[in-house]
Amino acid sequence: MPLVIDAPQGDAIELDELVEYLHDADIDTSDHDAMVSVAPMLKRLNNNRTFLSDLALEELKKRTSIGNGTNNYGPQVIMLYAPTRRFQTFFLRANFWPATQDHILKASGPEQFFYHHPHDHSFNFLTSGYFGPGYSSNYYTYDYEQTAGYPGEPVALKFVEKSALHEGKVMLYRACVDIHDQLPPESMSISLNIMELTVRGGVLDQYSFDVERNLVGTMINRMSMACLMPMIAQLGDGDAADYLEETARSHLSERVRFSALKAMAGTQPDLDSTIAVFERGTRSDSALVAGWAKHKIDRLESLRA
Repeated sequence: MPLVIDAPQGDAIELDELVEYLHDADIDTSDHDAMVSVAPMLKRLNNNRTFLSDLALEELKKRTSIGNGTNNYGPQVIMLYAPTRRFQTFFLRANFWPATQDHILKASGPEQFFYHHPHDHSFNFLTSGYFGPGYSSNYYTYDYEQTAGYPGEPVALKFVEKSALHEGKVMLYRACVDIHDQLPPESMSISLNIMELTVRGGVLDQYSFDVERNLVGTMINRMSMACLMPMIAQLGDGDAADYLEETARSHLSERVRFSALKAMAGTQPDLDSTIAVFERGTRSDSALVAGWAKHKIDRLESLRA
């Protein structure tokens, strides 16, 4: 499970003091020990019981950055400090966690808040319980290096415990190690996060899991290259086709290789031709590519039936 850090209580600081500290210390957010060393500073910001409401009130009074993209991170997030400098390796955010009885959860559904959706993360982040009883999680660990990542792949999940992110608690979620199945808190809660912002967050895969059957669910993070490939497959010329063929055959990223294969399959005129492309993938030396290709074939064959 995430590392629970016994950070000293300390005094309270302002948000800009934490930002300045992170820049001056040049923290390597991909390193566990470095992130643990920041915990006392996050705890001190957590001790400031008014900074978040003051920030929200200031934004509402200005009415300049609400809804214009500068603070639009998602339905449950306030961006406290966005990436503003070259080579910056962190950003800060506050997350809101509605309870089951709250209107926003009833209106949006639990999936918008990743409740009951076991998953890992492809980046480290340090978190603290700022307000309320905090969301609970069933925590697991797994071996990322031994996981190919295709849907339905058996994976050895190790259940650790169930616990809540209560006020003042500080934890480090470790990239590609910790899995949590989040549950709504008893009442509205807020957490503060220092997020890793490095290249690996966009390169490593993030998964959902079936914790009842010990299986990989699917990949849940996006990759920009994978989003572009269907477009060039449909609109491109011979150069695009050659690029996709070469990428599917030899790209260093197994996920990119399968994305190219899937893009080529999407241009086929009929079901048999589409399956034939994926059959090529099942002969790949990559367990991820072969597993995903078989998964796609199984789904297509079910459509035929």
